Amino acid sequence: MTDFFSQRLQRHQKHMMRYLRYVFNDHFALICTFLVGGLGLYYSELLKTLPQPFRIGGWIVLLLWISALSFGRLATLTKPADLIFLLAKESQMAAYLNRAVRYSMWLPFGVLFLIVGASMPLVVVSVDMPFSSFPLYVLLMWLLKISDLMIQRLRLYQDTTVQSKRQRLIWLLAVIASISCSLWLTPWLGLLLAVVQALWFVFFLKAPKHLLAWDQMIQVEQTRLHRIYRFINLFTDVPQITAQAKRRKYLDWTLNWVSKDHKNTYLYLYLRRLVRGSQYGGLYVRLSLIAGLILCFVQETWLSLLIGCLFIYLIGFQLIPLTNEFQYMVLTHLYPVQTEQKVGAMKKVLALLLFFAALIFAVIGGFTLTSLSQWGLTAGGYFIFTGGFLKIYLPNRLKKMNP
Repeated sequence: MTDFFSQRLQRHQKHMMRYLRYVFNDHFALICTFLVGGLGLYYSELLKTLPQPFRIGGWIVLLLWISALSFGRLATLTKPADLIFLLAKESQMAAYLNRAVRYSMWLPFGVLFLIVGASMPLVVVSVDMPFSSFPLYVLLMWLLKISDLMIQRLRLYQDTTVQSKRQRLIWLLAVIASISCSLWLTPWLGLLLAVVQALWFVFFLKAPKHLLAWDQMIQVEQTRLHRIYRFINLFTDVPQITAQAKRRKYLDWTLNWVSKDHKNTYLYLYLRRLVRGSQYGGLYVRLSLIAGLILCFVQETWLSLLIGCLFIYLIGFQLIPLTNEFQYMVLTHLYPVQTEQKVGAMKKVLALLLFFAALIFAVIGGFTLTSLSQWGLTAGGYFIFTGGFLKIYLPNRLKKMNP
């Protein structure tokens, strides 16, 4: 069964690589570079202003690390057909799930490595631990995450609900004790506790002799994949994600200003898609809220300008695929509408949405920035960048999409 898992893993990775090349493109890398650089600069400047000692910082790190352990689900790679075709191999599924646990621990390790590394300056400032403790903290967090995956495996069996809840409580207490001791006493003591709890969950919490809960196991895996597809769907179309339309009668007023003329055919279709659909409208709202929340805590002029422009670009870039949203509908090809109207309608929609986002960012800057000149610089920068996006980048992008 381990060979079977390896074969299925190869197919899964090959399938994901088809989408990841659309996710980690040049635009995404550029945005991440500037965003991480800007946040890193702001983070370093913020640490210089913290009082000494900054005792609340240790509690912030504790909550951050506990929350970070929730990242990463057990990837069983099971499929609905396994309920029939693998049922005869149920006695050998323990080896299959062990292989799944070993595979599932690597991605959380990378994420925990980054989170612990990013929080180490705050650890040094708050609890006065040296940077040399970083490897101990990473190993501690990894051991705690391995135990979490073992509990997730336990829940895949029948009649283990009560046992898994009990083990989850033990694990949570071990997490709090290990991280607390490592922060306020010594990292070696926290690591020792992490090793003890890992030995318990790995060697003593073995797979029970119950039957597998196949329906639950398959549903959990489908839910995990659905989260991944939803993230990928922000960058490209994913067949596994089907758009859902909702009535949203309370938003009909947003379409009343569009006259029911022949020249506004695609303008009405695009706006109606944004209002009733959950993909593009939700994406616009989420990105705007995230940007607004970040800007509420930024008081540096250039950093505020950088973050606002990056999110304006990201919103516009993610909404451009709306242009071809109706290309597979037969009726739209029967409309006596020229392509120029379609492109023009998309430009109007993006102009409305991006300028409104720039206005929101400018209003937030009016409350967070200290002087009128700083606010004027950032607000003007938002609108100038939006205009440049609409006049320079958007026409070239639409031309490539509709040659």
